[in-house]
Amino acid sequence: MDRRSLEFFRAVAEEGSVSGAAQRMFVTQPAVSKQISRLEAGLGLKLFHRTSAGMALTSAGEALYDLGGDVLTRFERIEGALKLMFAERPALRLASPHTTASVLITPFMAATDAPISDLLIVNAPEVDGLLDRDVDMAVSTLRPPPHRHQMVVAPLTIFVQGTPSAMAARFGDSPVADLEKLSSDPLLAPRTGVHVVVEEAGARLGESLQIRGVATGLVAQALAANDHGLALVTEQVSFGLKGLPAYAGGRPVVVSLYASWDAQHYAAAGLRELAEDFRQWLSVTPPWGPFPEVA
Repeated sequence: MDRRSLEFFRAVAEEGSVSGAAQRMFVTQPAVSKQISRLEAGLGLKLFHRTSAGMALTSAGEALYDLGGDVLTRFERIEGALKLMFAERPALRLASPHTTASVLITPFMAATDAPISDLLIVNAPEVDGLLDRDVDMAVSTLRPPPHRHQMVVAPLTIFVQGTPSAMAARFGDSPVADLEKLSSDPLLAPRTGVHVVVEEAGARLGESLQIRGVATGLVAQALAANDHGLALVTEQVSFGLKGLPAYAGGRPVVVSLYASWDAQHYAAAGLRELAEDFRQWLSVTPPWGPFPEVA
C-alpha cells in the first residue's frame, strides 16, 4: 500500500464510481481499476462492493477510508513544511468563505507573494473541519474551537444595508445605523460570525432581533435590494443599496476575523508567521473605512 493507491481508493470512495474517480484523478478507468485491485490484493481484503449503482465501501473499506485520510493529510503537511522551510515555494493551503477569499486573502496573496499554494472556498461553518484533512489554515469570522491555535487578524465593520428609501425611513440623516431601531424589522445576516455578533449585540440591548440566516453576505444584499429585509454584512454596498455602520449602545458593532490552525501542525511556526503577516497587511490595507464619530 502506498500513497498513490490511497489517493485512488479515496477518489473511488468519494465519487462512488471508477469513472468518476478517473475524471477526478485525470487518468483512465482501467488505471483506477488496476490500482484498486492491486490495493485489495496487497491487503488481502475486499474494499468495495461492486454494484449496478456504483462502488460501495465494505466494512474494511470504511475503516481504511477513516485511517487513510489521516495518513494523506500527514503526507501533505510534511511536504508543505519541508517546502516552506527549504524550497521557498508556496506550499500552504487555506480555507475561507467566499467574501473573505475574494476581498481579503487573494489581494493579500497578490500583493505579498505569501507562501500559499491554494485556497478552498466553503461556507463558514465548514471551514474549521477542513483543518483535520484538507487545509493548513482556516480564516473565518466564526470563533475557532479552543483546541486550535488562533489569532485575530482584523476587526471587520458590520454594516446595515438596505434600499435608500428603507434606510431613510429607519435612520433619516443619521451617519450610523442603531440596532435599537431595528427590533421590528426583518434582518438578513450570513451564517458567519456576523450572525453571532449581531445576536449578541441585540441581547445586550435587551432586544430580540428578527434575524434570518442566509448563505453569504452577497445573498443578504440581493434580498435586501428587493426589500425582503435589511442586510447585516461586512461587504461593501452593491445592488444600489445604501449602507451605514451598525451601532449598538453608541458603539460600533464589529466582528473579529480569525486565522486558525492545528496545534500539532508540522509547520506551526510558519503558519503563525503567515497569520502575523496577514494581520500586518490588513492593518495598513483595510477594505473598510473608519468609524464615523457620533455624539
